[in-house]
Amino acid sequence: MKPPIYRRMYGYDRHLLPNAFLASLDNNVSNIDEARLKSGLTIGYPGWGLIYYLLLSHLDRAREEIIIETGTNWGSSTIVLAQALIDAGCAGKVVTFELEDENVAKANSHFAAAGVADRIELIAGDSRKNMPDYLARNCAKGSIRFAFLDASHLEGDLLAEFDSVMPYLADDALVVMDNTYRIAEPHEDQRVNGALRKFPEKYGGNLINLEHVSWFTPGVAIWQRRPNL
Repeated sequence: MKPPIYRRMYGYDRHLLPNAFLASLDNNVSNIDEARLKSGLTIGYPGWGLIYYLLLSHLDRAREEIIIETGTNWGSSTIVLAQALIDAGCAGKVVTFELEDENVAKANSHFAAAGVADRIELIAGDSRKNMPDYLARNCAKGSIRFAFLDASHLEGDLLAEFDSVMPYLADDALVVMDNTYRIAEPHEDQRVNGALRKFPEKYGGNLINLEHVSWFTPGVAIWQRRPNL
């Protein structure tokens, strides 16, 4: 792997965050080590603002929106997604998948403290197994309009998650993926970067990459099959 690059910001106005509890977690945090102790392995600022305003601007207030997230960790990004639903006055919930039991407990505690627990359904276990089953039982084809895929960052795992959610995506759905920087050496698993390089041929659609967001590995990508014009 190449040396770490961190693009998370610390010297910003915490009032810019959409949720007061999240702001308290990041208060007085000045480096990546402090950040990990307070809010876990999360995209941080300005990534939190990015996904908040992206979702807030895309929600259809006439629908009940189901937001899919993989890789809950301690729930910081989940809180941001739920807060966007609340602030938009939009019916629906965030369905998030987390592998580690310790993270599940921590995240549920954070959801309650942030006041968003009633808008979140956390499913414990491997998203590669649980997400296809959940979608098949609860979602119509073409009904999902926003997904944040941020669990395993191995190339094959991300592609598997995307394959699982793709039949349920509306044409105008937005899919957000973190850790897009080309961190791997040629002989290593190419991770998220390698997966995204296969998107044009495998899935088509439109893909943009924002390099100066998030921590190790930086970069956030947004995919959409076609805009609703």
